[in-house]
Amino acid sequence: MIRQLRYFGQLIRSVLFGAPVGRRRMRLLIPVALLLLAGGFAAVRAPAFAHGTVEAKKTAVDVLIARAAEVNQAFERVDRVYETDIEPIERVLLHYRDDKVVARRIATSLVREGRRAELAPDLLLAVLLVENPMLDPTARSSVGAIGLMQVMPFHAGNWKPCSGDLRQIETNICYGAQIFKANLQATKGDLERALLRYNGCVRGTNTPNCGLYPMHVYARAGRASILAKTSSLAP
Repeated sequence: MIRQLRYFGQLIRSVLFGAPVGRRRMRLLIPVALLLLAGGFAAVRAPAFAHGTVEAKKTAVDVLIARAAEVNQAFERVDRVYETDIEPIERVLLHYRDDKVVARRIATSLVREGRRAELAPDLLLAVLLVENPMLDPTARSSVGAIGLMQVMPFHAGNWKPCSGDLRQIETNICYGAQIFKANLQATKGDLERALLRYNGCVRGTNTPNCGLYPMHVYARAGRASILAKTSSLAP
């Protein structure tokens, strides 16, 4: 029984104290630890009448410890993705709108949809900042384009990975990423032409001075890069 209790002590430590955690992660891990602890005491208190039963319990404890280690590793991976990919974009967005919840949702969606569309999240960020620098998910242009990535309503339902209301942050960014990916494929990887197509500037007549659109995106991308680096140096 003492040996089994030690197993569960190791299990709880691996879940709660395997790596430094913040309040958000701790709130998620504590219920897991309590469930494991309750299960552990139930297993320890159950009578063992045969050698096979004892061995089975040891195996079950080992499985729980292994699973706890996997959970801990998964949280560590999430932390790394947040710190390296999401947080820098979030810092940039906070310069445009002082709303941490909105900034985090946008940053997370840019990273997720960028990966799904095989596009750099920084590129999608630059397009978004040109299209909607106020970061207003409900914005609607004079021609009817909607949301953060200014998606035209006729695109709704035409892209398999995306579903939902175009005014929703995650949905709108999904559409924006997929549309831009299609534009890039249509121009055989020509980034500048893909940007012009995204802006509806295929013939140069749809939008005043639309030929300057790529330059605006590049400028936003450069400013975003500077903001991400300088913000990380702030106390």
